[in-house]
Amino acid sequence: MCSANPFAVSLESLGMLLVAATALPYAIEILRQVPLQARFLAILPPDARAALPPHPRHPWLAPFGSVRFFLALFRYVLRNTPEDPIAVAALKRKMRASMLREGLFAAGLIIVVTALWSAGWRPAWPRFRS
Repeated sequence: MCSANPFAVSLESLGMLLVAATALPYAIEILRQVPLQARFLAILPPDARAALPPHPRHPWLAPFGSVRFFLALFRYVLRNTPEDPIAVAALKRKMRASMLREGLFAAGLIIVVTALWSAGWRPAWPRFRS
């Protein structure tokens, strides 16, 4: 017997589509930060780079740095100093904008998942049976 509405979608499927649509911009923003961080570390003055906690030598390996390294890097990016070269100041602005977008996308994802969860939605996988 066919359903009365052939376009009816379950809450589980609709929820997964909403979560995927909300998580995609967040994931893309994270991936776009890799070349930005690499360019930033490549032009960072040697004394500023030496002041950072231990981190990968090659700028493209920056995503594999420690949490301590990232916290120090973000603190450095959030500070404006008059000694910053023009290129460093420009990349600091780009990194700040990227950090803001990442935070907004993460907040949107948390809001969507929380709203769906309170409406009774559960992820399609894994299935926890009680």
